[in-house]
Amino acid sequence: MAAEALIGAGVGDAVSKLSDAIIHVLKTTWQFRSKLTQIQETITSNKLIFDEIEKLIEELDRPKEEKEKFVAQMKGAEALVLKCEQIKWRFWKKYHHALKLDDLNASLLRFCQIDLQLMMMRGVMDLLVAKDVQMRMMKGDAARWSSGTPLLKGVVIGFDDRLRDLKAMVLKEASGDECSVVVVSAAGGSGKTTLATMLCHDSAIQEKFGRNIYFATISEIPNLKIAVQNLLQTNQAGQKFDFINDDEAISQWGRFLAEKKSETLLVLDDVWSDSIIKRFMFKSNNYKILATSRFTFTKFPATYQLQLLTPQDATALFRHSAFSECGIEDTDIPDDLVEKLVKCCKQHPLALTVIGGLLKGTNITNWLLMLKNLSDGQKSVLDLDESIPHSLARSLEMFEENSVIKQCYLDLGLFPEDQKISATMLMDMWVHLYKDDEEGLETMNRLFELSYKNLATLLPIRKNSPAIANYCDEKGVMQHDLMRTLSIHLSSKEPMEHRKRLIINANGEDLPQLPHTVDARLLSISTDERFCLKWNDIEAPKVEVLVLNFMSKTYLLPQFMQTMECLKILIITNYGYHFSELQNFPTLPSLSGLTTLRLEHVSISSISTSILYLPHLKKLSLIMCKIGNSFSEHTPNKLQTLVEIDIDSCDDLITFPAMLCKLVGLRKLSVTNCLELSSLSEEFGKTLTNLEVLRLASCSKLAMLPESIGNMQKLKVIDLTDCLNLQELPADIGELGCLRMIHMRGCTGLSELPSSVKELSPLEVVCNEEISFLWKGMTNVVVQLVEEDKLATFWTITKAYSRELSLDMQIKM
Repeated sequence: MAAEALIGAGVGDAVSKLSDAIIHVLKTTWQFRSKLTQIQETITSNKLIFDEIEKLIEELDRPKEEKEKFVAQMKGAEALVLKCEQIKWRFWKKYHHALKLDDLNASLLRFCQIDLQLMMMRGVMDLLVAKDVQMRMMKGDAARWSSGTPLLKGVVIGFDDRLRDLKAMVLKEASGDECSVVVVSAAGGSGKTTLATMLCHDSAIQEKFGRNIYFATISEIPNLKIAVQNLLQTNQAGQKFDFINDDEAISQWGRFLAEKKSETLLVLDDVWSDSIIKRFMFKSNNYKILATSRFTFTKFPATYQLQLLTPQDATALFRHSAFSECGIEDTDIPDDLVEKLVKCCKQHPLALTVIGGLLKGTNITNWLLMLKNLSDGQKSVLDLDESIPHSLARSLEMFEENSVIKQCYLDLGLFPEDQKISATMLMDMWVHLYKDDEEGLETMNRLFELSYKNLATLLPIRKNSPAIANYCDEKGVMQHDLMRTLSIHLSSKEPMEHRKRLIINANGEDLPQLPHTVDARLLSISTDERFCLKWNDIEAPKVEVLVLNFMSKTYLLPQFMQTMECLKILIITNYGYHFSELQNFPTLPSLSGLTTLRLEHVSISSISTSILYLPHLKKLSLIMCKIGNSFSEHTPNKLQTLVEIDIDSCDDLITFPAMLCKLVGLRKLSVTNCLELSSLSEEFGKTLTNLEVLRLASCSKLAMLPESIGNMQKLKVIDLTDCLNLQELPADIGELGCLRMIHMRGCTGLSELPSSVKELSPLEVVCNEEISFLWKGMTNVVVQLVEEDKLATFWTITKAYSRELSLDMQIKM
């Protein structure tokens, strides 16, 4: 499409002409000076948005009509501004023209904050593509686009030749009408996922496949419904897929491929059976599959056997892991000691990385002790699958058996393979187990140490993400599956009945046979869709932390929870496709000692009454749950000990439940990413008078805060980040004598502040440049400017309007 057919082609010129007209009129007449200055400030404060839109539009390739709408808006504004010179001394004309200028300013604000974004939203998929492109541009990555491809983590050493060879195999033209399959085979931890990720980011691969690169992690226990859902979801404008079974999911993937005319690459990472690959195969010479596996599948001759690193590359990787940013000179460690340790690591990437990380920053005594541990009972390199886990296990002996950091590493094994582990979820456990602080500082220090030692991967943190409720917000970790397997192995040395950390993985219809009584302090049970909901009759009276991981529409809680008198932390997570209905929730006096309850992706209607009567509950977290009217018909009787509520991504939450407003002891309330939340009742501020932290980030439909918020005299922090539709702050907000911080980045709907804000002192306001103009000239306020993350803002808007857009697209289809 020609340049003039793009919106972006006329954005800069139209805005510049309007700005020039305002400056011209300001120089030639003193009339309407304040009105014109306001309009100029609106243009100036939104200049970055216009600049960003121009970049995005080049990728979106929007139609000519949308460009003309924007240009017409600017030309009309320009004409109205120039007319100011013609208005002389007639009062009524001045009055009416001033009103028109006010309308113009409001219209410009509305256009920048709503209309322009909605214009972009008409192609949600295109927007997501543009978002990914811009992220790569900001990172200096020339790659174009890929769907679901993970980012490369850390430094990659010794893979250039491997990438070249694999790329040649993938780019080789297929013969016949069958899709071609390339398999990367190697032992666990050899770098298969790293190599596949590098391939997806390679410029030649993206030149051939463009936007049609798809990445799915399969794992040992595959869930093809969720895998296909993730593959398709970002390509169907928010459309939800309700697959009955795996066959239907695969068929939908086939239909999706049939509609494509260009080359498509599907990456299936961590495949354990060649039958999985076969299910994704469809007749098309434009379709290629790249699979990674620990096994060699003879039925697919195009197999790339990933070899060990060369001695030179192995040494370089080990040195990078052991010496980078650790404050110790590599000259302090003899070269021969390094060489011996590299040899013990069998030139294996994961072993080199982990063992190097464990030694990072330690003195030579620890290095010698590590060498001694690894040298005892060394196995042949031919036994790589056995010797590497053995070496990794021996390497962890440098930790004292009961050291907290080792216990934290072992705790990561409580959660399923290939899943993000929320840092807040770990904090909930570690506050009880290891006396971590409730602000999350100690938890984050432990996670940083685990990441520093390469025992886990700390996931990227969103830029300018506010740490308000705690320092763990929006952060998480993942484990390499080999490191997870090792943590489970190390927790399972004792007989099952005597283990302090009992981890049960039921991959099938039934649970494994368990002892009648177990002494575990931590108990984790993971089940898949085939689980028959029949629990063993066991007693676990010493369990303090119970983690239940499952994937099913209906989940029957184990009856032995009734006897868990010591239970303090209960974490229930549904990793399945649908919301899950929980059944058999224990009644009082069971769970009377429970202090922390975290529910994820479940419907709580059937258990809300039970929750409200937990006598010692201090923290309640509802993540991606279906809440509905669960708390509208009950009066809390025992729930007066609750001090913290965390509600995140609950899309059916329209207003904060009135019953929860009666929790007078509540100190922290976080309601985030709840896209349908539109109001808070006046009771909210009248009764929650002990609240200290109020977080309402990314609640895009919330238009105002209740006036009663002035009663919250203990409120210290308010987070309104990305509340796009927030129109005003309460008139009496100045009465909040303890308020010290407001986060307002992305509150683009605010055009003015109540006069009472001048009474807030001292106050720190965290916002972007556009919002900072509202606080200009206030001596009682310190404004902390943060770089506006426009792509994150667009992502928030995308989620907010995806339902309407999806429905509109389905009607048109």
